[in-house]
Amino acid sequence: MKTPCRHAPALLLPAIVLSACGGVAPDFSPVADAMAQGLTCAITNCTESSTLNVDEISPQFTVTQTDDEAQVVVEGSLGKSANLLTTVQPAANESLTASVDGGAEVAMADVSGNRMRYKATLRATSAQPVVRIVFTRAGVRHVSEATMPARFTVLQPTGMAVLTRTSPDLPVRLTLSTMRDTSPAATGSCSRTDNSSFAVDGAALFYASEDSIAGGYRLVASGVDDALNAESRRANKDVATTPLVSRCQLTVAWRHSGASGTVAPTMNQHGFLRPTRVATHALTYDGQR
Repeated sequence: MKTPCRHAPALLLPAIVLSACGGVAPDFSPVADAMAQGLTCAITNCTESSTLNVDEISPQFTVTQTDDEAQVVVEGSLGKSANLLTTVQPAANESLTASVDGGAEVAMADVSGNRMRYKATLRATSAQPVVRIVFTRAGVRHVSEATMPARFTVLQPTGMAVLTRTSPDLPVRLTLSTMRDTSPAATGSCSRTDNSSFAVDGAALFYASEDSIAGGYRLVASGVDDALNAESRRANKDVATTPLVSRCQLTVAWRHSGASGTVAPTMNQHGFLRPTRVATHALTYDGQR
């Protein structure tokens, strides 16, 4: 039974009508971006920090270090208590800074442009960097801290691994003693069977752990195919008739989270600092074999 059409805003009607015909939908990103900017606070329930006490504000940040890079990336936002749908916007007399191993503090950049998401990239050369994030209000500092997990590497595969839709699962081995808190995500580009293309950015891949092998995992071929085709449909406005994925050139990032950091005792304890190490390998995916 065909699902009846729902009414949509006039600006979206051309995209909806054309998408209904199947194939690859046209790119209406400029219109979508403008609308998204206007709706951002309606969706995320923006709140000015000046309306809140410090103990109502929860820092929500990830700290990431990839392969043997001598830097960490700190990124995130401020939230309100345990409410995951509320973003707190810092006031003019407030700041967010970050530092590594007791070094100089760096002002976190407002990468969203509307005081909703902040980022800093810091040099880090120690084996397990200690990262501090400081929220300052009217000169009073509230310090949160996290220690990065130890570096790990990919032992297998080496070089350019190839996975096909019908091949056996791809063995992966990492220099990790624990199987916990580790998962893969893919970034790169793919083509479809109609020669159109799309970008992949952090798509979660289906995997299984090998309990009998230290640091052993498998990328499950059928699950990877499902994940990439889901990513393809999402990139194509969720058109059900989106052509199948043909081929992808990917970087697979295995993310291993360490112990959660310590939120400043003066701030809301529903916040988090999530330190994550990443090890990568290349992957070619062939969806036609």
